[in-house]
Amino acid sequence: MKQEKAFEATIRVPCWSEPFEARKLLDHKIDLFVRSAAEATGAPDAALALKVTAGLGKTATALRCIAEHGEALLARGHVLIYVPTLDLAERACADFRKLAPGLPCRVIRGRDAPRPDDQSRKMCERAGIAKKISGLVPSVTQALCRGHCPDGTFIESPCASGCPHLQQKDISGPHVVFTSHAYLTVNLPVDREYRIALRVIDEKVWPTLTRTSYLSIDDFMRTPPGSIPESSCHQLLRAKDAIVDGLQRGLPLHDHLRESGISTDALLRFAAAEERSLQQLEIGPWQSVETATFRVDTFDTGPFLAARRRQQLFERLAEKESGYCPGVRLTEQETSHGSRRVIQLSGLHHLKRDAPLLLLDADAHPDITEQIAPGAVFVSLQSPPRADIVQVSDLTLSNSWLLHPEDGAKRRAGILGVIRREVLRAAGGGVLVVATRAVLKALHEDVGNPIAGSGDEGLKQPLMGADARWFGPRTQGVNDFEGFAAIVIVGRLQPRIGDIETAARAVFSRDELPITAHVSGSLPSTDAQMLMQDGSFQKALLRAHPDPRAQAILAQSRECATLQAIARLRLVAPDRTKRVVIMSSLPLPDFPITRLSTLAALEKNLEHEPDWRGAVRIEKALQAFDGRPVRGTRLSATGLNMDLPLHFETEDSARRFRRGRTTSHLVGLCRRAAAAKGWPITALLLRRENGGKAVPAIVLEDHAPLDLAAVLWPDLTPQLA
Repeated sequence: MKQEKAFEATIRVPCWSEPFEARKLLDHKIDLFVRSAAEATGAPDAALALKVTAGLGKTATALRCIAEHGEALLARGHVLIYVPTLDLAERACADFRKLAPGLPCRVIRGRDAPRPDDQSRKMCERAGIAKKISGLVPSVTQALCRGHCPDGTFIESPCASGCPHLQQKDISGPHVVFTSHAYLTVNLPVDREYRIALRVIDEKVWPTLTRTSYLSIDDFMRTPPGSIPESSCHQLLRAKDAIVDGLQRGLPLHDHLRESGISTDALLRFAAAEERSLQQLEIGPWQSVETATFRVDTFDTGPFLAARRRQQLFERLAEKESGYCPGVRLTEQETSHGSRRVIQLSGLHHLKRDAPLLLLDADAHPDITEQIAPGAVFVSLQSPPRADIVQVSDLTLSNSWLLHPEDGAKRRAGILGVIRREVLRAAGGGVLVVATRAVLKALHEDVGNPIAGSGDEGLKQPLMGADARWFGPRTQGVNDFEGFAAIVIVGRLQPRIGDIETAARAVFSRDELPITAHVSGSLPSTDAQMLMQDGSFQKALLRAHPDPRAQAILAQSRECATLQAIARLRLVAPDRTKRVVIMSSLPLPDFPITRLSTLAALEKNLEHEPDWRGAVRIEKALQAFDGRPVRGTRLSATGLNMDLPLHFETEDSARRFRRGRTTSHLVGLCRRAAAAKGWPITALLLRRENGGKAVPAIVLEDHAPLDLAAVLWPDLTPQLA
């Protein structure tokens, strides 16, 4: 993938389908793919990626098609369905049982998951130690649960009998299996006598597949392990020097190594030697819990991990003969003793392609999809949202702005006012508020909600009568808010630039060119567009990463976090008019906005007012006392000064207010202010006896407005405008 051009925001009109058409095509695409897998008429490594608007029913359609072809699929092997969380896996499995009660299906839970029959206990009684040794032993099960002791006798640990986690491994026969994305990188405990007939991955998966590790220069340059032949030591040291030199100078690392005389075969020999040198943690199920715990606690993981990472580095550098190696770079890492130079290794755990693969994701990106599933057919099925959508156009509402030590509380008070108004407007229909964790915590504290020590549950408590959640992957696939009337988005998720670049290096680790790093400061602004519901575009600014691959990752984490939150209301075909309030100027791709508003106008409930500043001033000027208006005013500069002197102290100030506002515009402002307050209003023209230009005026009483005008301005003759 060649990426030499910096990111540019382009204008494009989405290719939308009506929900009925999109669902019909979605059903056709999924059914065709699942049937092909069931009948084995397609390629065994076929992959289909569907970008589908949330609410069109991609998960439900996939489950129904699998149920319809379930017998044929299970005759070929297991069907594996991966969803973001265990909770979603349990829901999907329950839905599938209703569709196909006669087909065997189950949920697979990890060691750390709660038991289905006892939420207070974990699936594995030794989940803590299992987590510690993961990666340090070839098999956690053989190290802790059951295996062969040194004399060849098969033995189980005391807790293995009746262990619900191990029982999952012992279930025989093919099943439709539901589990979380976490199991994509490890082997599932299914009956290995049967092959995999179909894999389905629901929702965004690339974050689960990325991996990044660090190897200090000191650990990299250490004395070669004893597994390295003495005759190869000199070549190994020369290879290490060349690697560090190439990283320091930003050279095409593969080219540099070959030019330095380091061949692919040599790199593979170095990797194999590092693998042989690994000193595995030696524990087994025949040992007592105390012995196993002691060995784990005293095991020196440093040398083991360093050898493993040296092995991975050599293997990565042996993958091709020329070009850059984007997944390997030299950087600084902060430690408790200061900073140190480290080699950063970023990569992507590739999906197994031993069975047809179906990817379902509302946020799917073609370039990222190609990295995680090379050769996948990419299809986009999009339908527009049906809602009243207002978005702030002047402020991003960043965390730093909302959490400002001096002004933050006042700014958040305006946000809380909007939330309160939306809850009242919804009239019990349900309002969802989504913000970053930090901002949500501050909003709760502003209204006196207890947060300290309550964790996620504290953040989930009602906020001004609205349900509260935060940006993140746990909003993916959740239908709990489908019936809600409104959503308020506060700010946006803005990941650290360094984290975005690290993720981009992992996803695009085998690209031709390295990821261009943003040197310092905020990301540069670029021209962008906001799509309006009438098909027009409004100019906007977007802070974007200069490298389009890093920008793709940033958009997946930033823009898509907002879109995923909004998607919880299922706006494709709602049963009633719903409302979306986006309190951030972040342009959202392919998301049509009903109207744009400044934050101040939105806070003052003037989002529909095209001249909100004028409306605010006129409303204040026309307000007398106790909710009643003044009796009337002329709308000329002189008249505003003389009739409303508290708000137009001088004729010059009135003239400045009138500048750019025509008489009809001013009359319109006054009419809208009067309507909002429930005041009567009559527009007049006041004429002089000796002729000349008539003076525009308004009277704010419904009884005999012409008579009142004659009293207010006796030297002028009133007539209806």
